[in-house]
Amino acid sequence: MLLLNEQDIHQCTDIAGILAILARDYRASVRTLDKVPARQIIEHRSHRAFSLFMPASLPESQVMGIKVSSFFPANPRRGLAAINGAVLLLDPETGRLQAMLDSGALTALRTAAMSALVTDRLCPMTQPTLAVLGAGVQAGAHIRAIAAIRKLRRIKVVSRSIDRCRAFATALSAQIGVPVEAVSSVGQALADADIVCTTTSHDREEPLVLAHQLKPGVHINAIGGSTLQACEVDPGLLGHALIHVDDPQAAMRESGEVSQALARSLITPRQITALDALLHKPPSPRHAAISYFRCVGHASQDMLVARHLYTTALERQLGRWCDYLSGSTKNHTQGHRQPAPNGEG
Repeated sequence: MLLLNEQDIHQCTDIAGILAILARDYRASVRTLDKVPARQIIEHRSHRAFSLFMPASLPESQVMGIKVSSFFPANPRRGLAAINGAVLLLDPETGRLQAMLDSGALTALRTAAMSALVTDRLCPMTQPTLAVLGAGVQAGAHIRAIAAIRKLRRIKVVSRSIDRCRAFATALSAQIGVPVEAVSSVGQALADADIVCTTTSHDREEPLVLAHQLKPGVHINAIGGSTLQACEVDPGLLGHALIHVDDPQAAMRESGEVSQALARSLITPRQITALDALLHKPPSPRHAAISYFRCVGHASQDMLVARHLYTTALERQLGRWCDYLSGSTKNHTQGHRQPAPNGEG
């Protein structure tokens, strides 16, 4: 079994390649949704946290595995990552464990790639202004992914701690070669933004993003929120927006904005467009319409990205081999060896 940590995943990351794979294989994966068990969610109410258990099998794409991931928003105060877990990739021919990947790094990459895929189809501007709410792992992944598909004119970031926000902006500016500006309020960040990414650990029903703060034609990628009831975006805004989600049934259960908009009769289920329809036939540009994408995530997305990272790691000789039955590990400098087809590796 190949072990890939956060650093290995960053070294394997190829946004253009991942976007191509998701665009090509995602529609096929959607056809398996009714054949895959729904993800199991265990809430840890005393910590305002939850754990996810997400299996997936995609016969057409020859990939299967399971993701186990927990989100504990208070972890950063303990010096720990908010998202922890692992993705196990299995050989679809033998069931043998092929790889174990860091769940936090893979989740950030996959989610940002999904947002970039949708943004590429819904934001016609070639030099947009990007606003990002949050200054964590997901915020950085989204800035890198959106910068890979658009030449950004301006990038603004806001978070609860201005000092952390400034440090984040400085680090990202050095990484992507584009100035990232730390601002002190959500209103400042949203002013004149063409693309908005909400990547916060917001835990309340009161929204962060209000309709009057947005310009006509803005595109919103909403991926944060630390509880199933949290609303980063005003549910009232959805009544006037083009709504796209990766998994309609999951979004109606697990997205605070979508579930509240439905409960208040601000929208109907017919107004919610599944991502596979968007990939099949992108809508005609509507410059005055706000577009909204909520990515709740599905293990099929994780497995497609995991397989790409696994294949890339083999090509670049990254990661460590682990014989988990014997407890031994071997890195690539000690010899690049793939396990025997009928063995555990």
